[in-house]
Amino acid sequence: MVGLGVLLSTIAWAMYLPEYAIGVLMGFALVDLLLYTFMPDMLVCYRCSARYRHADLGEDPRRFDLEVAERYRQESIRLEESIAAKGAASNATDADHATKSP
Repeated sequence: MVGLGVLLSTIAWAMYLPEYAIGVLMGFALVDLLLYTFMPDMLVCYRCSARYRHADLGEDPRRFDLEVAERYRQESIRLEESIAAKGAASNATDADHATKSP
């Protein structure tokens, strides 16, 4: 949606229609404000990215922190790479044993 707003505004600006360009940006900002106002809050699990829309938020839950989410995402990537590297090393070792067998 943001990309569409930028594209339409850029086209209007290129056609020397700055009023339309700014109007498009303001229109998309209004749509964004309405979505922010009417969309309910949800809980998001950092580890698996599960979204819980109708969960009891309790007393002032912590807000979603992109830094913490990125830390968990990087940890997941490193874990997958580690598992893949161990699997490749294990397959190479098995292949060496298979070729050395009489």
